[in-house]
Amino acid sequence: MIAHPLIARIVKSRELAYIYGPPGTGKTRIGVHLFRLARSLGLNPIFIATEAGSVIVVDSLEGEARVARTADDLARRAGEASLKGMYVIVDTINSYYRGEPDMYSRRLLAATLAFMRVTGGLALGQASEFSGILTSPGIGIAEKYAKVVGYTSKVEEGKFMLKIVKPWERILLFKVEGGDLRWL
Repeated sequence: MIAHPLIARIVKSRELAYIYGPPGTGKTRIGVHLFRLARSLGLNPIFIATEAGSVIVVDSLEGEARVARTADDLARRAGEASLKGMYVIVDTINSYYRGEPDMYSRRLLAATLAFMRVTGGLALGQASEFSGILTSPGIGIAEKYAKVVGYTSKVEEGKFMLKIVKPWERILLFKVEGGDLRWL
């Protein structure tokens, strides 16, 4: 595995990153890549899946991987992992927050992100595009906790873009090759 220097720096410093994007734009692949990178750095990562697509990924990972079936379960698992000093990766953190979020679901999302911020990690969120604007449920909450915020998009078949918009702007291109990412 060859990590992009910027991505490696974010993981090594244990910063909380929030990356969102439409379905099929490489978010889960980034999560798996960061899981493997964190493991190679000795950061004791855990991958928590919340949706059917990423549950399949959980079965393929060697190491700590879990499925969270409810928002309460997600907050509990993230909290327990943070208390153990684990680097937490959640795919997809806003899956239980879609629709009409109530105060309880907002608090659970905030609690999950607060736990993750303690030891670092990656929160992946699904987004939709409305009138040319990419939005993600819960982004207002996630941005408050994350030191790094970015979004993904598909450039062409097999080629994707990760645009980091906080704390600075950077565009990283990547391809999916052999079950991992190749940074371009």
